[in-house]
This record gives sequence, structure tokens and C-alpha cells, in this order.
Amino acid sequence: MIREKTIAVLATLDTKGEEAAYIRERLENLNCSAMIIDIGPLGPPRVRPDIDNGEVARQGGCELPLLLKTGERDQIMEIMGKGAQKLLSLLFCEGKIDGVIGFGGNQGSAVSSMAMQGLPFGFPKYLVSTVASGNIRPYVGNKDIGVVFSVGDFLGGANPVIASILANAVAAVVGMAEHGERLAASPGKMTIAVTALGNTEPAASRAVKSLRAEGFHVVAFHASGAGGSAMEELIGDGFIHGVLDLTPHELTEEVAGAGIYRPVQPGRMTAAGKKGIPQVVSTGGMEYLCFGPRESIPMKLRTRKIYMHNPFNANVKVSRCEMAEVGRVMAERLNAATGPAAVLVPLKGWSVYGAPGGVFHDAAGNRIFLKALRDGLRKDIELREIDAHINDAPFVDACVDQLISYMSNK
Repeated sequence: MIREKTIAVLATLDTKGEEAAYIRERLENLNCSAMIIDIGPLGPPRVRPDIDNGEVARQGGCELPLLLKTGERDQIMEIMGKGAQKLLSLLFCEGKIDGVIGFGGNQGSAVSSMAMQGLPFGFPKYLVSTVASGNIRPYVGNKDIGVVFSVGDFLGGANPVIASILANAVAAVVGMAEHGERLAASPGKMTIAVTALGNTEPAASRAVKSLRAEGFHVVAFHASGAGGSAMEELIGDGFIHGVLDLTPHELTEEVAGAGIYRPVQPGRMTAAGKKGIPQVVSTGGMEYLCFGPRESIPMKLRTRKIYMHNPFNANVKVSRCEMAEVGRVMAERLNAATGPAAVLVPLKGWSVYGAPGGVFHDAAGNRIFLKALRDGLRKDIELREIDAHINDAPFVDACVDQLISYMSNK
């Protein structure tokens, strides 16, 4: 007998009981069951939960009455988020849930998203939020969380607008649970990760095509902070068997502490070394920082070279001092590698903007980076300088050949 699908419903039941009841009704209409989890720390629930807020707090490491006595709202919400995350992980591991839906305003969205971020890639996750039209990176992180704007506020139950939004959200998560596909490694075939930005897209595209021709699965990751962090997590989970890190741009933003593409999770360029898988690293996009519109650039950086990628994205040149520090940190992280590693550097430019004649071309700055990298790098890690641009075919082919040679010896 096939078990009906069970969807976890994350709700602050002190204020959102009517909406939670409506979601349960919609799930039952679709022949699914709801497991309502009360993530609201304040007040009695307006509908009876399957898992109460006391248990959520307990899983987060604190009894609810003691937690509330602190009066520290941020700490209260953090504990509730951690507790909800642990609960969802346990329910997932026990095979008791097939998807999760959360909804709410700022607080409900924060706790729900913290909980969802602990679930694996490919597991159905959906968030309906009043704040989804703003900056949702803190809520999504580097996970595959579906997010939709609630349009109306959650007050007084499922009014005609909210009812439609919630009903569609329920249909979406049920559809994912019933017809979606979970992430799974392909037996007998290895998977390679490749990193890219628009400025290194020609290089990444050629690498992907070449590696696929050699029989590998290839996953490209956009070096946007979330992309690189997702790649690092998937490496740690064992889904990735080799890395062609053509565009470690996020490492520059992590080291500089500026830019909108800073890693969602710190520790870029560490997972492959810990896992012991082959990695070939280059320098794509490491000479600049990314921001939003021009006015989003911090005042202290506005005297630097700036290039508008488009009206909504500004690029800012990295200083030579920062270039030295990035080179030092790259060496430090690669030195911790327990598997084969090599660095290939294109001497004629690390991006479209960094080529000779490009707005960010800085041969002296590149040499400063290379000196710091070379001085700090373990002697058994190969460092090759190639007289080509990063998007030139000979350079890309050299990177691919190096990685294939490592993969062949696994």
C-alpha cells in the first residue's frame, strides 16, 4: 500500500492559526496529510499543532519558558529556527515527511527558512512570505527553496487574495512531492563541478562541452556567492568528484569582505581539499568586486575604477593590497588539500574586463597576486602560468586536460 504524502507545515500558530488550518484543508483535498509544526514562541496556538512550540524550542537546546525569560527576540527566533531545522532533519531521515511549506512575515519567514536550509537539495521546500519582494538571500541561502510573495498580509485568515496564493503554494509543494525528482548520484558516472560568471562564460562553456565528451556529468555553478556555497556543500555531501574552479571570484569577495557575491557560507575553496577530490583552480573574475546599482557601492570604494555591467550591477576594481591577501589566502586553502590540486593562471587576463585594454587590466596587480600565491603555495602543488586569456581555447583545454589526468588516476 502506498503511503499518502505528508507535508510539514511551519506556522506561527499564535497569529497564523486560521491560515495553517486552511493549508491543512487544501492538503487534505489533494489526498495529502499535514504535519503542523508550531514555530511561534509566543501565545497559545489558535489551532492544535502536531508538534508544539515547546518541542521546537527543546530541539533548539532550550526549554521554552526559560527561552522567553531572556526577552532577547533575536535569540528566541534563532533557537526556534535551530529547533525547527533539527526537527525537519529528523523527520526527513525517518521518512515521515515528503515536503515542507512555511509562511509568514519577517519572523515566520526567518524561522521557516532557517529550518528549510537544513534539508538536502532536491527535497521539496516552499515559502510564502510577505517580504519575498525584497532581498531574499538571507532566507534562501544556498538551498533550493521556492519562494513566492504573499501579495496580501496574513491577518484574519484566508481572504480571497491570500487563499489563492496559499492554495497555489500548496499545489506547488504537493506537485514537487508527488512528481518531482530527488537529487541522487549517478552510479558509475563521475560528476565534475565548473564555476563561471558572465565574464568567463566562454571558458566555462568550452570546459563543460569537453568534459561531457569525456563521459563526465558536469554541473556549472554561477559564482554568485550562493552558487559557490552550494557547490562546496555538494562536494561535502559526496555528489561532486572533481572540480574545475575556473572562476573563484567569491574568494576575492570573501577575503575583501565586500561585494554582493560573498559566499553565503564562509570557507570558499575548502571542501574539495577536505574531501580529497581533484581540483584544478584558475583566477577567473578575481580582480573585481560585484555590487548592485551604483548607489549600492560603499562610499570608501567609490574612488576606485568602476564599470557598470548593466544599470543594476556595478563592478569595482580590487586594490593591489587586497590582491596580495587573496593570493595568500588561496595558497593557504589549497595547501590544506588532501587530494591532487593545481593552479593554472592565464597571463593575458582573468576576465573580459581584465584583458589588456580592458577597464580592469592591471598587470602589476596580477603580478602581486601571483607572487603572494607562489610564495605561500605548497611546493608539490603545481602552479602554471599560460600565455593566454582565460577564455582562449588553449588555456581552457590545458585546464581540462589537467583535471582529466587527475580523474584518470582516481
